[in-house]
Amino acid sequence: MKAKSFFLFIVLILSVASLSFAEEKIPSLLGKWKTESTGGMMLNAENQSEVTHWVPEQKVLKGRMEVTSQDGRFITGVYVSDRAREKFIGMITPDGKSFYASDKDGFWDCKIIDNDTFEVVYRHVKPTDSVVAIGMGKREK
Repeated sequence: MKAKSFFLFIVLILSVASLSFAEEKIPSLLGKWKTESTGGMMLNAENQSEVTHWVPEQKVLKGRMEVTSQDGRFITGVYVSDRAREKFIGMITPDGKSFYASDKDGFWDCKIIDNDTFEVVYRHVKPTDSVVAIGMGKREK
């Protein structure tokens, strides 16, 4: 009887432990998102790159992010502004509360606020220009 009780106790402990290590539900980011960021660009050369979304003295950037595929936590898509179009890849964190992405020349750190909103910090540094911006993304319905 003691062996059965001990075995049941071990199974119970392992079950509870496995639940605590279970991953959160993966949010779907598929679809189109309107973005608006505040930031700026610093020239490191005579002119900015052709794929830089920002121009000198610009303070606000409006664009559109489209997540075209999602395989578990891995996402792919395209970001489009008036000046450029860039593909990106990203990963959703295990807790489902953030995602991190990379485009041709920069990095995004994003906090998922709810199913339809995220906050973003964007940065890039290249020989022609550097950009830093913070903003929001809102899902288009």
